[in-house]
Amino acid sequence: MHISALTIFPVKCLGPVAVESAEVTPRGLWGDRRWMLVDEIGRFVTRRELPALARIGMRIGTGGYHLRAAEGEAVLPASVEGSTLSPVTVWRDSVPAHVVENDASRLVSEVAGRKLLLAFMPEETLRPVNPDYARAGEKVSFADGFPILVTSETSLAALNSTLETPVEMARFRANIVLSGVSEAWAERGWAGLTVSAVPMRFAKPCSRCIVITQQPETGERNEGNAVPMTLRRLGQFNAEGALFGMNAVPEGVGMLAVGDKVAVG
Repeated sequence: MHISALTIFPVKCLGPVAVESAEVTPRGLWGDRRWMLVDEIGRFVTRRELPALARIGMRIGTGGYHLRAAEGEAVLPASVEGSTLSPVTVWRDSVPAHVVENDASRLVSEVAGRKLLLAFMPEETLRPVNPDYARAGEKVSFADGFPILVTSETSLAALNSTLETPVEMARFRANIVLSGVSEAWAERGWAGLTVSAVPMRFAKPCSRCIVITQQPETGERNEGNAVPMTLRRLGQFNAEGALFGMNAVPEGVGMLAVGDKVAVG
């Protein structure tokens, strides 16, 4: 069993950036979801309410992250320092962040059809992991509730074998994708995994929102609710909804790379 893909999402809800290696930090993979889109009162905004945001692609380039859409291009720095901190809200949490208006926020606003700003989480901001599952001192970036999302190719193959139109892994916005898992959904029975001497605790299965019904690059919903309904038929659901992937919390730091072998536990 090994890592077949590593992905970060520099801006919560915007496009993925595939990487060959990544540093595991207490908040998750370095650079993952340290930026977030907010409205003018500091409330987070995602593709759940603005599917058109899927049209914004991202890559790493000179000066930071390069955003691209039909409306244009812009560069977002990897971090911000020195500006005033303002409160922003993500789910139940209100945390201080650097809220900026720049070329990237203007591009995002044009795509969204409404004014949006970009908020950066500095090192001094401490946002705890979902308190229903957290241990003392665990923290997270602007991800929904946990630092890392792990999925398996075997489980995706099981899902696709029953879908009329197969879907790609990008639909599920995972940080770590595993290849060589012996059985579909086996990851739900693991306490965690260890890779490159970095242990990760599996906190809970990931309950999925409407984003898994959207085309990853357009936001369109061509298949309706086929994906979550099929997960339910396959027994991958609980009271929170359809499930795919495992929410993980790192219990150490270190470097990961595509191809690294993975051990259960």
